[in-house]
Amino acid sequence: MELSSLIESILPFTEIISTIVLIITLWIMFKEFQRSNKVRRQDMYTNLELSSIDLFKMVIEHPELKKIYNIKINKKLSDTENKQLSEYTASLLNLFEIHFNLRLSGDIDPIIFATWMPWLYELCRSEYFKKIWMDLQKHYVPRFRNFINSLIEVTENTKEPLKEKVFYERASQLMDNDPIIKNWLTS
Repeated sequence: MELSSLIESILPFTEIISTIVLIITLWIMFKEFQRSNKVRRQDMYTNLELSSIDLFKMVIEHPELKKIYNIKINKKLSDTENKQLSEYTASLLNLFEIHFNLRLSGDIDPIIFATWMPWLYELCRSEYFKKIWMDLQKHYVPRFRNFINSLIEVTENTKEPLKEKVFYERASQLMDNDPIIKNWLTS
C-alpha cells in the first residue's frame, strides 16, 4: 500500500475524531456558560436582596420614612422631611428599576419580580409618593416611567373594591401579560 493511499484511508477517520472533539469541546463550553450564568444570576439576586435589607434598616433607624406609604398626606412636610422622603423614595425606585430591567431582559426570575408588586401597590396609592414621583420620574427610563405612571393611574381612577385587582392586571399587561403578577392575589 502506498503512502498516499494510506493517508487517504486515515483522513476520514481523523476528520471524524476532530468533529467529535469539537462537539465535546462545544458541549463543555456550553455547560460552563450555563453554570457561570446561573452563578451570575444568583449573585445579582443576592446583591439586590442585600440592598433591600439596607433600605429596610434605613426605615428601622428612621421610622419617619414610613410616611412614604401613607395614603393621605397628614401634614405639610418640612424641607428636611421632604428631602429625606425624596432620597429614600429615589433609593427604592432605583432598586426597583434594576429589578424591572432585569425582569425585562429575562435575568431575574418572574416570581422574584412579582414579590415587589405589593410594595409598589402601597407606594402608588400614597399621596406622598405621587408628589415625590412627579419630581423624580424624569430620572428613569421611559418604559419604567410609563409602568409607574400607568399603575398610579389605576390607583387614582379605579373604585376601591376593584383597585388592587385592576392594579395587578395592569402591571401584568405592562410586563408582557405576566401570569404570575396577574394571579398574585389568588395564588
